[in-house]
Amino acid sequence: MDGTNSTAFAGTAAQLPQVLHGQPGAVLLVRVADGVVLFANPLADQLAPGVSLPCAVDDWSRAAGLQAADGIDISDPATGSSPLSRIARGEPVHGERVTAARSSDMSGAREALWVIGLPLSDAPVDELSGLALVALLPLREEELVRDAKESAERLHSRAVLASDLSFTISDPTQPDNPLVWVNPAFERVTGYGREVLGTNCRFLQGPETDHDAVQRIRSALATGETITELLLNYRKDGTAFWNEVVISPVRNAEGRVTHFVGVQSDVTLRVQAERERDAALAYARDARHRLEFLSAVTEQLSEVLDPDAAQDLLPSLVVPEFAEWAFATLLDGSGRTRHVRASHANPVMTAETDRFQELHDGLGDGSISMRVLHGELGPTLVTVTDDLVDAVATTETAQVLRRLGLGSAIVVPLRARGLVTGSLTLLSGPDRAAFTEDDLATASDLGARAGVALENARLYAQQRTSSETLQRSMLSPPTQSAGLCIATRYHPAAEAAQVGGDWYDAFTQPDGRTVVVIGDVMGHDVSAAAAMGQLRTLVRALAYDRCAQPDEVLRRLDEVLAGLGLTTLATAVVLQLDPESADGSRVIRWCTAGHLPPVVADPDGSVRFLAGEGIVLGLGAGQQRVQQEARLERGSTLLLYTDGLVERRDRPMDVRLGELRDVVHAVAGVEGADVETLCDQLLLRMLPDGSDDDVAIVAVRVTGT
Repeated sequence: MDGTNSTAFAGTAAQLPQVLHGQPGAVLLVRVADGVVLFANPLADQLAPGVSLPCAVDDWSRAAGLQAADGIDISDPATGSSPLSRIARGEPVHGERVTAARSSDMSGAREALWVIGLPLSDAPVDELSGLALVALLPLREEELVRDAKESAERLHSRAVLASDLSFTISDPTQPDNPLVWVNPAFERVTGYGREVLGTNCRFLQGPETDHDAVQRIRSALATGETITELLLNYRKDGTAFWNEVVISPVRNAEGRVTHFVGVQSDVTLRVQAERERDAALAYARDARHRLEFLSAVTEQLSEVLDPDAAQDLLPSLVVPEFAEWAFATLLDGSGRTRHVRASHANPVMTAETDRFQELHDGLGDGSISMRVLHGELGPTLVTVTDDLVDAVATTETAQVLRRLGLGSAIVVPLRARGLVTGSLTLLSGPDRAAFTEDDLATASDLGARAGVALENARLYAQQRTSSETLQRSMLSPPTQSAGLCIATRYHPAAEAAQVGGDWYDAFTQPDGRTVVVIGDVMGHDVSAAAAMGQLRTLVRALAYDRCAQPDEVLRRLDEVLAGLGLTTLATAVVLQLDPESADGSRVIRWCTAGHLPPVVADPDGSVRFLAGEGIVLGLGAGQQRVQQEARLERGSTLLLYTDGLVERRDRPMDVRLGELRDVVHAVAGVEGADVETLCDQLLLRMLPDGSDDDVAIVAVRVTGT
């Protein structure tokens, strides 16, 4: 062949194992002298059921219902086209596509088969020299078969289609089941030729051959069964190759196994490709798993807004998924260890992790954890030895570390805004595989994410503290008046910065009247809180300056907001209580600016809403403000509130106001219940799951002097 044909030959031959191997085939041994089938394996019996050996090869072909690829019946010997007939005449058949009419264990009805016929004229034993080997192999990829056939025809030699398949015949009737025939392809694949005849084929085995696979082959041979195995074999020159072998027993007319036919192929390239594919898939799965792990840890940390709780949680999130045990270390402002939290995969080690946390100063500045914490080292992977532990830890700390388990360790900084705020140490323990560079990369990413999450929790806590301080400064305790008991509550929105636009107030005017105010600036942030502070101050000043009544306060507030150019929109109720009358009752006046109605619980147990209407504040001067008046008996309770107490997306407002009336009735009517209890019960019963909005409450009980 020239160079072009050699290349095509090699490419075509390499396709054959892809389309023929992995399944056992039907095997016949045909006597060439008279065209009689003497031996057949079980799959051949299934292809031609009811045929007794010995039989004419054409009878067997007819019983199998063989057809050519184009559908022409080739079982009739008169056509002379049956590949089995040609094989019986001593002609080699190097590969033809046919179909069988009957189903078998290897294929369904009308499944394609590939026929190969090899005369055994070169067999060294007389028993075989007059026979021909026939193999009918199942096709798996017909498109590849067509490509291979076309390539072969261009080479003017279809023998190429069988060039990559090696055949062997062994004789189990002889001691140690020796090989009695091999074809040239066997020598090309293994490097062994006719010199191995008379020996068992175990010479192909080597140090890495799977002994379990060998044992499965031996068991199949002992029981006369067909077997397919993939195992690592060794060529004559010592190089290893992956050998896919199909061994099938051939029986005589009495059913006795007379030979074993082996079909072997070097599938090293296929196995390597599969292993590379599997490795790539494993890497992709591992990468996806690591990303899912990092995402889960980040999400869980981000849900914790308390910095100390987040620091406590971090080590438990990486155990046992990533490490056998882990601990987080943080410093105070002076650079001293202020916080160590550890977690172990084994619950039995809880006492040891607790003791390790108590010994938070037990790791010296020379330890990897402290050096990373101080910024002297970046992410570090190290094997933890006894000598290393003894060198950097106190005696008791070293003992605790050994009991917790050493192995390999990864230490990564917890970094946020360019600063190292802590370190996370992960240990594999003695029973896990050592950490790898990939683990170090994952842990570094984890440290960066955790550092940001912890810093966010710290900043949130800082903002919350500032907001609470601002809230306390603006929402001062109410001024208590004689004969009245006043309680207030401010419940910030769950997702806000602990401050918002809701406010309350209660104070005494110079003429002895008591003013109670509830209001709600639109918005739920610091801007709303600032606007709330302005309004609260203005209402106080306007009501106190001239002992103004509620309607006058709201009218003047409209004028001030318009005159000063303030665009604040707010709802409010301003309510004024006169001093106690002779019978202990009090006259009350109120004016509403777009706010929900106050609630009154009378001494007789009835609960009612105080009527009122009016447009919100901030829409300009000249708004109509209507003042209402009523009388409260001694023992009455007055409740003012903002919409966060009753507003819910899944419930109509009238239903929620009904629930509010029921709670007030149930609590205010209990003997001995005070306004502090009422406020607490309102929050508990009306908002069992918290609120998305701020809530302000003022409760006033007319007690009498």
